[in-house]
Amino acid sequence: MLKDIAISKSELAELARLNNVSMEKTEEYQKGVTLGYAKNKLYGLIENSGGRLIIANKKGENCYINKNSVDKMLSASSKSIENNFSAGQHFAAVADIINLYKNSVKVLTHPDKKGSGNIGAIHRYVAPLYDNNIVYITVKEVTKVGNKIYSIELMELGKLEGKFE
Repeated sequence: MLKDIAISKSELAELARLNNVSMEKTEEYQKGVTLGYAKNKLYGLIENSGGRLIIANKKGENCYINKNSVDKMLSASSKSIENNFSAGQHFAAVADIINLYKNSVKVLTHPDKKGSGNIGAIHRYVAPLYDNNIVYITVKEVTKVGNKIYSIELMELGKLEGKFE
């Protein structure tokens, strides 16, 4: 069942203000980071948590990341690049995925379009980056292991409307 939740530009700006997207973070998102920096940062956190890092957003929705999900997010920069962001900007968002997910809002839930038996649903979240830009986070609800962050895509807020069709 398709369930979408609308979010306006003003609501996203307010979310960014409430989440205190700092000037330092804004600059990091704009400048970007290296692939190695993002990978090392997240791999270190995952190793310190026993191989699987659990994250909860402000609504208490839990998901996890592991080394495979980090590799998937890092290798999937092409959509962000198609949206006029650099690979470095994409890597900066991946490096900060913990904070981005914590401050995200769910905007869409739908069944797995591929019909995979082990995927209960696909959940889509947005979190503010800077200016009118967001990160679109895809979380797969894996029946036996829980919700796993699968991918991210950087985009302008206006492009989000087309994602609900």
